[in-house]
Amino acid sequence: MQDIEFTPEQHKTWAELYRRQEPKVRQHASALYLEGFDKLQLPSEEIPTLLYLNSKIPAASGWTVVRTDVRFTDADEWYKFFDRHEFLVTNYMRSWEELDWTPEPDMFHDIFGHLPFFMLPAYAELQEMFAPAFFASETDEERENIKRLAWYSTEFGMIRENGVMKVFGTGLMSGGDEFVNAAEGKLEYEAFTLDNVLGVEKVMYEQHNHLYVIESLDQCKAELAKYLGPIAARS
Repeated sequence: MQDIEFTPEQHKTWAELYRRQEPKVRQHASALYLEGFDKLQLPSEEIPTLLYLNSKIPAASGWTVVRTDVRFTDADEWYKFFDRHEFLVTNYMRSWEELDWTPEPDMFHDIFGHLPFFMLPAYAELQEMFAPAFFASETDEERENIKRLAWYSTEFGMIRENGVMKVFGTGLMSGGDEFVNAAEGKLEYEAFTLDNVLGVEKVMYEQHNHLYVIESLDQCKAELAKYLGPIAARS
């Protein structure tokens, strides 16, 4: 899908969300995210074009950004795009009344939350672990576990850097109060391990009160590989 025209209201919403969130991520986000954020150089006053995003990301990590009219892509379709190293960005933007929190992923979440990470090859390698296992899975339980592992690591995970807990998950990165609560240690936290995460339901329509903490990108990959590796090896 080619670039589309957004309304002045949508650009206004983007600019306000950026204004609110940029100082928060500067203070509390993972150093990995900030490295990608500085490389991507998202515009602060208007929604970035597909042309702009794809002038940066493919050269950095081999991934491509694709727009979609779908407001919430189901896992089967999502992982088909992931398998091709394509990241889906919805055309939907939250309303002005939903600035602080939206239960539905919108383009600000997709772009501001996810895409800075795709300037980093090491992070792209982490994302590339999920699709092969998802498509080689043989049961609904395996597929649900794969989605849980992604949810509580890349979407709503925390990371410990130099002894300090930082925000890592992309769903938190674009959030308001939830980001602050997570960053300031106001929630419950456990180590990101298979034993702790498998079987835990995803929290989708309310804010989280319990999150999981990875120790490093390598530790996260190693923990995921214990579950994803044997499944992906079937294909």
